[in-house]
Amino acid sequence: MGVDDGENSAKGNSGAEDDFTDEDLRLGRKACKYIDLLCVIVALLSVGIAGFVFTHVPWDTRMPYDGRFDRSGNGIPMQMAMLIVFVVLFLFWRSGRKPDAHRMRKGSRIGTYILGTVMILACFAGQWVMGQSILTAGGYFGN
Repeated sequence: MGVDDGENSAKGNSGAEDDFTDEDLRLGRKACKYIDLLCVIVALLSVGIAGFVFTHVPWDTRMPYDGRFDRSGNGIPMQMAMLIVFVVLFLFWRSGRKPDAHRMRKGSRIGTYILGTVMILACFAGQWVMGQSILTAGGYFGN
């Protein structure tokens, strides 16, 4: 480890990338598969929520928004609001599909399981809350 061979020094690596054990790589692949599966499940549930919302409110319903960035006061179209979660899920799923995504040690795997699960479930919660807000704005609950 203390001495670089010519190949690693030419690439700028000190050989640290090759220090993963077979067990680290196997468990890293397992963590990536878990996150992939969770992303797919939440994406399918989000499609269900979006489908329900789209079929039960008028197509021109807008997400209620009173913030400082919307000068028109109309809010954003519901289609855009429901799309945000899919973009985040896709980007998160895509990051786990990189060729070296499974190269992680114990700390990274624990972080992947805990933080990855929390982030993906937060996407589902966000879709749920946006769906409820749009259903309310569209008059589904019959205020």
